[in-house]
Amino acid sequence: MLPRTIFLTNERVKENDLTNGAHHLPVNSVLFWLVMLPALGIIFIGVRFIITPLAGAKGFGVPAGGAETNAYLWAKGTRDIVSGLFPLVLLWLKAGRQVFSVYLFVVALVPLSDLVNVYVHIGTSNISALVIHGSTALYLIILAAVLLRKAEVTPPPQDG
Repeated sequence: MLPRTIFLTNERVKENDLTNGAHHLPVNSVLFWLVMLPALGIIFIGVRFIITPLAGAKGFGVPAGGAETNAYLWAKGTRDIVSGLFPLVLLWLKAGRQVFSVYLFVVALVPLSDLVNVYVHIGTSNISALVIHGSTALYLIILAAVLLRKAEVTPPPQDG
């Protein structure tokens, strides 16, 4: 079941599937930190692409050459930083587990496409990059499934 729409009032956002207090990830939960880890990781990678673009490209798995590619690498860095900030905002908004699950399933397409990108352009000459992209996608998919499963078995809070 997909999350319902947010209904805004003058006072606050009403609790529903997006901001259900019982289904959000509290700071003291392992799942909170398992979501926080890739968010902070991709922000770090984005900053690296901006500060040292050629080293960032090499770490990605497809080395780039020359200063003329820096504009593209900076664009990638900026997108990585924003991609990392998005789940942090969802955590701050106390988004529900279903929201995170859907987000993580979709965002897993990024490392999967990175894996394909590296493989198509340099084959298996950089196995570590292929393993990093593949394991990142697998981590996100497993985490999404755990969050979805946890959301399905956790009963909503009872009023009264």
